[in-house]
Amino acid sequence: MATQEEFWDRKKKLNDDFFVMGSVANPATEKQISEYEESTGFTFSEDMKDFLTTFGSLVFEVKEEVWKRPEEFDVLPSWKFGYGFFVYGLSQDEEMPSWMGFEEKHNEALEYNEYPLGQMFFKRSGNLYRAYTDNGVIKIEYDKYDDQDYEVFDGNLYDFLIQEIDNLEEDYLEYISEGKS
Repeated sequence: MATQEEFWDRKKKLNDDFFVMGSVANPATEKQISEYEESTGFTFSEDMKDFLTTFGSLVFEVKEEVWKRPEEFDVLPSWKFGYGFFVYGLSQDEEMPSWMGFEEKHNEALEYNEYPLGQMFFKRSGNLYRAYTDNGVIKIEYDKYDDQDYEVFDGNLYDFLIQEIDNLEEDYLEYISEGKS
């Protein structure tokens, strides 16, 4: 199982075409986490709590000047919409936008599923897929309207995030190689 340090070391290997920001200066407190667990009924694993108290929330993106954002109604292969990902969370940071917080993501999940797969904590840009966590189980959902269309991830939160950095970097390399041809 990967650690926080391995995750952050992997992040540091990204080149300057990547932009990472979040609530690192004011991450969640243990009290915030326990109050949120009590109010929702979710139980977060130790690695999720570690992420929340260290990072709060994060955004990983390829800079817009490198990966042009698709326009509304663009017809492209789905992976070309995946220029980044969002790791939602909890934070003491009053500047953190509400759309990066667990509460708004939970309400979003409830809009289309009375019993969501857990707390939505991750979404790839372009709405390619989402991930949920509850009691240490990570479920990846590919179609928000199909209750059966998910897979269980074998690993902890940091394994998942490292894999997502790898996926993003792979897509970035394909994107820039297409621009050179």
